[in-house]
Amino acid sequence: MDVSLSSLPTTDIDADALVVPVHTDAPAPDWAAEALASARFTAEPDTELLVPGLLDRPALFMGLGRSTEADANALRRAAARAVRRLADFPTVALGLAEGHPQGSEAAAAVAEGAVLGAYRYDGLRPPKPAVRSVTVVGPTEAKEAIRAAVITAECVNWARDLGNTPAGRLTPAALAQEATTAAAEHGLKVRVLTKKALRAGGYGGILGVGGGSDNPPRLIEVRYAGTNGRTVGLVGKGITFDAGGLGIKSGHGMADMRSDMCGGAAMLATAIAAARLGLPTGVVAVVPAAENLPSGSAYKPGDVLKHRNGKSSEITDTDAEGRVVLADALAHTVELDPELVIDAATLTYAVMHALGDEITGILGNDRELVAGLVATGEECGEPAWELPLYRGYARNIASPVATVRNDGGSEHADAIHAALFLEEFTGDVAWAHLDIAGTAFHTKSGDLHPAGATGTGIRTLVRYLSRL
Repeated sequence: MDVSLSSLPTTDIDADALVVPVHTDAPAPDWAAEALASARFTAEPDTELLVPGLLDRPALFMGLGRSTEADANALRRAAARAVRRLADFPTVALGLAEGHPQGSEAAAAVAEGAVLGAYRYDGLRPPKPAVRSVTVVGPTEAKEAIRAAVITAECVNWARDLGNTPAGRLTPAALAQEATTAAAEHGLKVRVLTKKALRAGGYGGILGVGGGSDNPPRLIEVRYAGTNGRTVGLVGKGITFDAGGLGIKSGHGMADMRSDMCGGAAMLATAIAAARLGLPTGVVAVVPAAENLPSGSAYKPGDVLKHRNGKSSEITDTDAEGRVVLADALAHTVELDPELVIDAATLTYAVMHALGDEITGILGNDRELVAGLVATGEECGEPAWELPLYRGYARNIASPVATVRNDGGSEHADAIHAALFLEEFTGDVAWAHLDIAGTAFHTKSGDLHPAGATGTGIRTLVRYLSRL
């Protein structure tokens, strides 16, 4: 989608359809007052009214409630809904930020929402009609903010494509190739460790989880150098399909497990966004990619795996494989001497039980880092909630034969158990863990996304990195 900026009034823009904000505490535009009154349009939040023939072209009125309630998140969601509603019109003028007191921030939110809302994964189906270009109404100084918002949203949509691709087409090797191609396009460096290199390097967790599949695992490293000499490590779970291993899931339970690499997709997309935006701080994204399948060569309950940093894990649940591959990836990342490390993973059902599908769980060993991510997520419309890294529960993952075991014995507090497991592999680095099991993939559409992969976390991470 092409996105441009105009400081003209919405009604003066040459477009096939117009999008106009309406507030409960402000008069409607004179030219629309009669139509809105006739339709008894209340302008309450999340309401819409499409008037086909006004000003010789359709006008979509978006209710935003009181003007003080129409913050950037509300504008972002409204823009996303608008471009989906107007999919049959090639060009649209988005006047949602016209005259908004937040100026550039409001215009950027509208642009971001438009790109996010227009996304769909068609797979092998013929593409459906969609808005080709939007003109965002806002102040001229919003140009750079809009550019950054569009780049970020495009990277989110790239990650969504990966998360929606069927697992038969996106194997670990294919994910590595997608990362390599995107990185080359934007000038990032890539290193991919194959099965032979993983064995030589002592990546026993990745090899153990990936041992049951005919498609061998990979470790993907994508690096953006930055300009200020600082580096942040981003680690993302890249299980391209999770059947549960020998602890096999039900058919219903594995139906959407192509999404188990959404954390890895998010971190790769964040690195690409950092490069496209030219952020000062460097990024290294590390993704352990594997398929967790049952077979005669699959890892077994009772196995002990040795990891990259010399520590070991006892396997008591083959379906708790995400933390096992992340252990190697975290140890690998710490060796690269980052200033801090953030990981993202579709890791536990427990976080979904606690927080549902709209709030990401976050745990970590550095309160400033965790608080910064929570606050940034709130700004971006990606809410997160800190869960306690309660070390008293470490007794639940103690092992008589290994450094740690990969299961706490029940689903109770498993989000904490998983984070305590991961902490064993983070060294002395400031670290935060995002459990996106509930937020990464939705079976129903939302304001900013259709059903499927959401690309959650990317906008938060990009904004957080931009402020370092």
